[in-house]
Amino acid sequence: MLLTRRMEFSASHRLEPEGTGFSHGHNYELEVTLQGHVDAETGMVIDLKELKDLMDREVGVRFDHRDLNDDTSWFSDQLPTAENFAQVIFQLLDGELPERLLARVRLSPTPDYTVEVAR
Repeated sequence: MLLTRRMEFSASHRLEPEGTGFSHGHNYELEVTLQGHVDAETGMVIDLKELKDLMDREVGVRFDHRDLNDDTSWFSDQLPTAENFAQVIFQLLDGELPERLLARVRLSPTPDYTVEVAR
């Protein structure tokens, strides 16, 4: 069974090395897909509120309305491209979910551009 939950958040970033370029922002759409068996007792792969809370805590609190270069430590040694950002989000969520439950993270910084990290 595949289960996908979406959220939106805003963040700014700079794609040039420190001290150069201008920050600009995106309204990101994030899709998190889990793959697992439906629990016979609950009838669910995971409680959707639990997944929402996890996404809010690991992504929303850390990144919403933040400058990815200046307000987070995740991009001190790499540029916050959509590709790198999606990998960071995958690692954060994967570390908090039961093993191998996270199947995919899709991150869209714009309506016509999406990156995906899949297991």
